[in-house]
Amino acid sequence: MTITSSGSAIGAQITYAGGRYSVLSGATLAVQGAGTTVFNPMVSGFGNGPDNSGFLPGQSGGTNYPAVLVASAAGVASGATVGFGGVVMGANGGTAVGGTAFDSGSFVGANGGVVDGATIGSNGGVMASMVAGYGGGAGIVRNVHVQAGGYGLAGGGFTIKGQRFEGGGIISASRFDVGSTEILTSAGTDIGSVIGGTQIVSSAGVAMKSIFSAGTQQIFSAGLASGSIASAGGRIEVYSGGTGAALIIASGGSLHVNMNGRVNGVQIQAAAAATADRAAIISGATIAGGGTLTLNSGATLFNGVIAGTTSSGGVGGLLVLESGAVLSGVTSMGWKSRLDIDSVQYTSGAEIYYTNNDMMVLDKDGNLLWEGPVGGGTSAGWNDFHLERDPVDGSMIIVYDKCFLKGTMIRTPRGEVAVENLEVGDRVLAYVNGEEVARDIIWVGHRSTNVRQGLSDDEAGYPVRIKQGALSENVPHRDLLVTPEHAMFIDGSFIPARMLVNGRSIVYDRNIKQFDYYHIETDEHSVLWSEGALSESYLDTGDRNLFSRGSSVVRLLNAPARDWALHAAAPLRVEREFVEPVYVALSERADALGMTAVHPAAETTTDPDLHLVDDRGNEIRAIRVVNRSHLFMLPTNVSGLRLVSRTARPVDMIGSFVDDRRHLGVMVGEIQIWEAGQTRSLDAHLTSETLAGWTSPEAGITGRWTSGNAELPPIEVQAGGTAMLSIEIVAGGPYPVMDKNSSLEAIAG
Repeated sequence: MTITSSGSAIGAQITYAGGRYSVLSGATLAVQGAGTTVFNPMVSGFGNGPDNSGFLPGQSGGTNYPAVLVASAAGVASGATVGFGGVVMGANGGTAVGGTAFDSGSFVGANGGVVDGATIGSNGGVMASMVAGYGGGAGIVRNVHVQAGGYGLAGGGFTIKGQRFEGGGIISASRFDVGSTEILTSAGTDIGSVIGGTQIVSSAGVAMKSIFSAGTQQIFSAGLASGSIASAGGRIEVYSGGTGAALIIASGGSLHVNMNGRVNGVQIQAAAAATADRAAIISGATIAGGGTLTLNSGATLFNGVIAGTTSSGGVGGLLVLESGAVLSGVTSMGWKSRLDIDSVQYTSGAEIYYTNNDMMVLDKDGNLLWEGPVGGGTSAGWNDFHLERDPVDGSMIIVYDKCFLKGTMIRTPRGEVAVENLEVGDRVLAYVNGEEVARDIIWVGHRSTNVRQGLSDDEAGYPVRIKQGALSENVPHRDLLVTPEHAMFIDGSFIPARMLVNGRSIVYDRNIKQFDYYHIETDEHSVLWSEGALSESYLDTGDRNLFSRGSSVVRLLNAPARDWALHAAAPLRVEREFVEPVYVALSERADALGMTAVHPAAETTTDPDLHLVDDRGNEIRAIRVVNRSHLFMLPTNVSGLRLVSRTARPVDMIGSFVDDRRHLGVMVGEIQIWEAGQTRSLDAHLTSETLAGWTSPEAGITGRWTSGNAELPPIEVQAGGTAMLSIEIVAGGPYPVMDKNSSLEAIAG
């Protein structure tokens, strides 16, 4: 294939001097065949002789009569200098390697050709596409550097320099500086480029794993961006009809979902922010500690997770709901995470009520202030959700916390005193660098709560009983009762009590259905002795006014909220590699003390009870299992298939030292359909956030977990034919044994 220009051009010529070709003013040079390479050619078509930028020759070629060098059929053009209407093209198996384009010069990878390692200067361009009417595959551009003022284009639907480009093109592993522009449209794709300028994705354009640091990604109608990362000033804008999927908004990055835009899966990390406007939809958002998501009026969030504090004790995630924002599915809250109901003013005496993942806030007269699907998932007991006042605008914030139970004995300079008898101005003893240090109590508060019976122990909110001697010799010196999230000080760090429960020396006390619990705040965050064991004092992060007070606050009454990362006495550790050795040591101690299980072990099975259910309620069982693949015979006209199985929580099946309380079914790998002598692969379940019943995709995992009742991608079986569905099960189980009806009810709930 060779592109030629119509008409004629003054000065069209090809010269060869000093081992270098010059292609000028409308001339075309074809480089073809394996082993054929031209080095350092010059390709120029604009201007008028010596007036061309002072060093590039050429006559009146320009837009209508470009100078063109085409490398094809394994031919190579290396180190080209392209300017003033010149074009260097890798096509039909040819390659353009290195070189520089500027001042309307351009490189093109087309119809199975490649551009590799070029530099694109100001007003220069690079394109990956297909010239209409010729064979070959998508054009490829890779490892290019587009400088300020340069342009990149992948896809078709354009006429450039007299040629119509239609079809796919791919730009990959390239770098776009601040001030540059990349356009992806009409089957154009970018894979893994670093963008400091502007990337525009529209009309069947696709961006995959683009990285934005100071750059901006704009996703317009019918555009798709998957796996994009924005940080350090990077920004992602999703406009009407555009879709973002599996996005990561890292520190300093931002996301804005405009009206009618959609995002399927996003992680909003610490020091990152996201906003959704009216009629925008965000599905599967995780707001990490220190991250913020704001839903403006009319925006919708499906299945959000507001993560709690980080392992280092930083602040939790924040979700802000403006008036008219909608929560759908269940929004899960972690410890010290916050949900700011911006349209409702905080009211003293308001209470939280919770039933079946429906949280209600009522004022002291029983009037409904707010209701939404909040709870479950990664949160601990409902009793630890509390209300506080936003100090900025007075709105209502739902927050999660933890406390001592009534009757707990706290060490003071005058001996041990029950926590409920301590007052502001009293002194307690704190553990500081191995020594006892007396510290003043500056605030106390308490609440009453009821357990939600019928749920898992941690979700129900049963208190944790740490038995006498469970931690070390006579520590605690009598049984210690704390809320599940109350942190114990062990090996120089704080660990939530729920992560130490072993069923023998540390257990959930199911006999306690209602209890009072207390906060104690000292002038500095402290490690205190409670029943002889070391645990934390209260750290005010802004929620003290929700507790009843036994006496006035004598200091720090109007002090700003504190931060775990800056003010905590020790780091909070929830990662398995730190907690598991502590858990094992305490379990071995329970063995040595002859402590037996308080509650019988739950019966388990490795059988996932895997089956399909169609939209009419028909159940389809596997006809056989080959290695890890379950094979199902599909009837004609089957539709609305769901993959149903038992579920289990890792925290229940592996151990409390695993901070994972998701309800997981099976991890699904490859899905294939076999029919009429052909095999088709389905992979939407690995990436799509629109399929219900799947957990969020996990980086580095070649599969995806179901939540026990997962929607499968649409499957069509030809009329009169038969089809076999193969589903690879990568992992799953063990599962607690329960009757089938209860299992399905739990999944549906």
